[in-house]
Amino acid sequence: MRNYLFAFIATIFLSGCSSLSLSTDYDKKIDFSNFNTYRWHANNEHNEASLKYLNPIMDQRIRSTIDQKLQTQGYTKASTSINPVDFLVNYSIVIEDRADIRTYNNYNGMYPGYAYRGGYGYYGGMGYSSVSNTQVTHYKQGTLIIDIINPETDKLIWRGAADGRLPNDTNRNEQDALVQKYVTRILAEFPPKDSQH
Repeated sequence: MRNYLFAFIATIFLSGCSSLSLSTDYDKKIDFSNFNTYRWHANNEHNEASLKYLNPIMDQRIRSTIDQKLQTQGYTKASTSINPVDFLVNYSIVIEDRADIRTYNNYNGMYPGYAYRGGYGYYGGMGYSSVSNTQVTHYKQGTLIIDIINPETDKLIWRGAADGRLPNDTNRNEQDALVQKYVTRILAEFPPKDSQH
């Protein structure tokens, strides 16, 4: 029974870790409803810092997924860098080493306690005690940040960030699914719903 209980708790715990936390912020003076065209921002220090976590294949996978999502939402990517656009897009990544420390109570120890025995009024016997067990799990926490930038001023006007626990090992299909999950979660909030003037 205890094994089944542990398996159930572990399933709930792992399911919770697979979720993403999301944060967004934007310039409320901007009317995002007029946006139609975009292109990628030129590489900068944020891109270069992110590349230490990525290989060129993963970098291209993230960019392609962002393009697909934006185009699905009706935006058009400019064919050349000289074409005027309504906004620029960029992304960055932060990966941190984390430790999850959890203490569980294992009800498997014995202690002197009370139990009804034999004759009237006789109490005595053994009971169960709570023994603590601490488990430390090391993992990586990944944050994907997508920025929308004003092409005229080069100022940030919208930012979305998704943060979640990364799996230890992934194959090609799992990497595709992970990128889709992050990008879809973030860009579901773009444009901001209350930004129309």
